[in-house]
Amino acid sequence: MALRPARTMRAIKGQPWTRTSRSRPRKSYVKGVPNTKVRQFNMGTDKRFDLEIDLVSNQSLNIRDNSLESGRQALLKYLERNLIDNFFLTLLVFPHHVIREHSASGVAGADRISKGMKLAFGKPKGRSARIYKGQTIFRIRVMKDALPIVKESCRRGQAKLSSTYTLVIKDISNDPINLRRSIEGIKMKKKIVEEVKPVEEVVAAEGAPAAEGEAGKEGAAPVAAAGDKAAAPAGAKPSDAKKPGKK
Repeated sequence: MALRPARTMRAIKGQPWTRTSRSRPRKSYVKGVPNTKVRQFNMGTDKRFDLEIDLVSNQSLNIRDNSLESGRQALLKYLERNLIDNFFLTLLVFPHHVIREHSASGVAGADRISKGMKLAFGKPKGRSARIYKGQTIFRIRVMKDALPIVKESCRRGQAKLSSTYTLVIKDISNDPINLRRSIEGIKMKKKIVEEVKPVEEVVAAEGAPAAEGEAGKEGAAPVAAAGDKAAAPAGAKPSDAKKPGKK
């Protein structure tokens, strides 16, 4: 089923639906929750910087995990292209809230059931983060001369998110926590996500060697037969080889 528009789940209603367990999934209150699409939360080089820029939300809303990941990639690509590793980007929210959807039939000929049941509870279809007014979503630490680049990266990143946002700039050059960091810093490793192959491809890959082995056996049989014919005498008949000799 296609992804529904963000307006269907943007408003915050009721309590969050988040009771899941990673260590004991069978004991979770919410079962069948898909994995989050956000791949990384800390990017760049964690070292001593001059400025700290926060991207703050102007209203309360739900933001889906694919929207957060899209904004993260837009921010990161522009910063890496212009500052290489001389920045530190952090995503400060996590998509804990589970989105429920009641999937109704939308194909041709399903006019009587296409609307579905009203106020249906639904099944888990995705994740979202609950954002409240004044909450920081992204935080970037850079040097003073990189401020215009950060403003442009935030403009590109917030275009992927709902609502409007404000940039809050803070000087952290004399902050005691910032002064404890090293000048060289620690570079964050990029998280590599392994793609899971479909079951049909795995079965086909496992069956390929067996098919090759059978083909080899079939090809070896005619060769062996040809060798036997070549080894037989020229004047001998096939019937003579089968019949036992007379006493």
